[in-house]
Amino acid sequence: MRISLLRHGIAEDNAATDFDRELTPEGWLQLERVLDTLVGGGWSPGTILHSPLIRTTQTAASVHARFPHIPCIALDALALGSIDPILMAASRHPNPLLVGHEPTMGNLCGRLLGAPTGAIRFERAGFAYLEVDRLPTTRPARLLAFLPPEWTEGRG
Repeated sequence: MRISLLRHGIAEDNAATDFDRELTPEGWLQLERVLDTLVGGGWSPGTILHSPLIRTTQTAASVHARFPHIPCIALDALALGSIDPILMAASRHPNPLLVGHEPTMGNLCGRLLGAPTGAIRFERAGFAYLEVDRLPTTRPARLLAFLPPEWTEGRG
């Protein structure tokens, strides 16, 4: 089973609530560059699971626009940062892409790799691609790719 983790792009600082923070123009550009790199390299998700907050919904919609045939599902646990419920939900979907926030994305990646909590940090629009035996895991995941957004600068 393969699992992809994607943090939303740069979001506005000022909004009525944290829920309402949208991606900035720079955040959209950053996200599109990362997705261009991933799709150009042959990556594709089996299912998109995303936090229901606006910036992650926008991020998931951008992925879904490239893969309209796959399910795109809001998952409250991704907004709450609850690792066990996220992994349980992911286990029910083929090769899921989890779209969320920091520190949740870093903590998920760390848990899957067997690293301590807080050991891994995701930049905005950061991406990780992992292979696991199953969920819940019985051994550490294999890291297939880790893509910080700055590696895509100059594209597009």
